[in-house]
Amino acid sequence: MAAPDASLLYVANPDSGSVTAVGTNGRALWEVSVGDNPTTLALDPPGDRLFVAVAGEDRLVELDAHTGEEAARLTTHRQPRGILVTPDGGMLAVSARAGNVIDLFDTTPLEPQGSVEVGADPWGLAMPAHGDTLYVTHLLTGELSVIDLTDRVVTTVIRTGPENNASRHVALHPDGRRAYLPLMRSRTSNADLDFETTIMPRVPVVDLEKERVITRELLGLDAVDQPVNMPSAVAFSPNGSTAYVVNAGSNDISVIDLDLGFGVGHIDVGTNPRGIVVSADGSTAYVHNGLSGDISVVDLATLKESSRIHVTRSPLPPDVLAGMILFNGSFRAEMARDQWITCASCHLDGDIDGRTWPFDDGPRNTPPVRGLTATFPFHWSGDRVDLFDFQKTIIDIQAGTGLSDEENEQLAAFLGFREVPPSPFPVGDSRGQQVFDSAGCSTCHAGPSFTDGLLHDVGTALGPDETKGPVIDTPTLLGLYDTPPYLHDGGAPTLRDVFESAPATSPHGLVSDYNEAEINDLVAYLRSLPQG
Repeated sequence: MAAPDASLLYVANPDSGSVTAVGTNGRALWEVSVGDNPTTLALDPPGDRLFVAVAGEDRLVELDAHTGEEAARLTTHRQPRGILVTPDGGMLAVSARAGNVIDLFDTTPLEPQGSVEVGADPWGLAMPAHGDTLYVTHLLTGELSVIDLTDRVVTTVIRTGPENNASRHVALHPDGRRAYLPLMRSRTSNADLDFETTIMPRVPVVDLEKERVITRELLGLDAVDQPVNMPSAVAFSPNGSTAYVVNAGSNDISVIDLDLGFGVGHIDVGTNPRGIVVSADGSTAYVHNGLSGDISVVDLATLKESSRIHVTRSPLPPDVLAGMILFNGSFRAEMARDQWITCASCHLDGDIDGRTWPFDDGPRNTPPVRGLTATFPFHWSGDRVDLFDFQKTIIDIQAGTGLSDEENEQLAAFLGFREVPPSPFPVGDSRGQQVFDSAGCSTCHAGPSFTDGLLHDVGTALGPDETKGPVIDTPTLLGLYDTPPYLHDGGAPTLRDVFESAPATSPHGLVSDYNEAEINDLVAYLRSLPQG
């Protein structure tokens, strides 16, 4: 985020829990703490007030853009991710990913003004100069919702392509007629999970007047540039002839001539780049590198990084940070062949991608990477015995050459670092737990981690594509509130479906002896785990 006069840059630092202001000359102004996991920023038009979406605390924070002093702190719906100030400065929009709403606020004074319900996982926001239409990306589908802010309703949902995923950003072209959405295509329909045909880096282009994708203008980055991983942000030259696509996994920028339709340059930057600002004269780009804690200053005439500006120091233990870089990176041959796939390609930010993949073992739903130190063995088949046992995944799935012992220890340190956050849903009374115990759920989902660490036949791993069934590792129940779909094959879209669709011989089928109210109590109890 750049100040209106381009003299200052503002950066949200998720791991540090802070926001930093630095001059474009490299001089640091201030860094202030704002809370757990700040994700995005927005400035009012004069450049006096800076707004921060703090995802880990469900907060909107207002800062004085000149001093960093906190001016206000308001509650949002769960997991605010995107944030945007309308061109006239009068309204603020915040996308609440876990709330499936866009929260609206008056800016003067900062006060809530209701919400607009949208589809699942809203994230990136953009608005044209006229300011009465809001565009919203959806993380796990790549869809683009169009909101009429006058009537506060979703008027259109534009599908950008089959299997699209990881859509965190939308950029409007300078001509005002097109929108660009950097994302990945997660090809779960691909029966042959070859590394170079599974995760596809894409930038769909949407005609905003006709509200449909312009198929011929799709930027398949592997074809128009080279294999890259995790396209995360887009910016344009002032005349709109060139697009700069930031690739978070491969640590680079694809430079695309939009008139010719192919790449004309490739720029290496820092670690895990997530955002980009192009100067008004088109001479310089500033790229935020999330895991190296700095900004790459890029000379757009030479297409070279000219310097780095330090913005924060990571508070993570050194081995955890090193493992996090490995987890999110495709830029080394040890982790991935030709920069195609990272661990984070499926475990988005260490969480889920909402997909079920056709692995050799059988269909496998992507679980989150958190709370692992108490839930071994790993994989639905229980074939990863500890956190040091993922070399096979790196080599077989990502086509990497494999890590050294030291690097494997670093990856294990990161995998074991994240804990499951407390559920936002209330515990309520004890009726759900009583159903849980009386139905025998606690026999397998035992102890504080809600798993016995053993394999069981629950009647679901019997399909023709299953090679390691019928037994499945008992998954932890901690954090079920935000990890749909459920079961090893993703066969249950909701927690209630786990029981309603269970085979008669399955342990999950035991709850058929309970009435609807009791099943509702059980589901409410499961959603409340872990309790704060």
